[in-house]
Amino acid sequence: MKRGRQAGFTLLEAVVALTLLAVVGSALLAWLGTGFRSLERMNEVQRRIDATRTGLAFLEGLNPMLQPSGSAALGSYRLDWESRLLAAPRPVVSRYSGHPGPFDSALYRVQATLFGEDLPPLPLSLELAGYRMARLPDGGDAP
Repeated sequence: MKRGRQAGFTLLEAVVALTLLAVVGSALLAWLGTGFRSLERMNEVQRRIDATRTGLAFLEGLNPMLQPSGSAALGSYRLDWESRLLAAPRPVVSRYSGHPGPFDSALYRVQATLFGEDLPPLPLSLELAGYRMARLPDGGDAP
């Protein structure tokens, strides 16, 4: 009697198929894991950018001559800053008359640190002009 061919997979074919499936599956999982790590890093960078924008927006309105150091709560962030004088105060000269106006101005370097939830401390540094009223508009000294 002649033995007929059996239909279906042999044990060897099944083992080879499972091995290929495992190799391809592990490569796919590694690729997905890399994508998720990249996404997490991008989210962290976006949080840092948002925090930096918040801190810089506050500092742009700061007058370092009147507030040389301090701390401010900005929503879920806290900003601490200190300023250092870079150039001595000078009178602001009027564009039209050439005479000193009522204000003195000076250049400051402002060093700030922004603290927030789930973020490392973010250092910020910028140069700002500080100003104060030094004279009355009629030429007398300011109080």
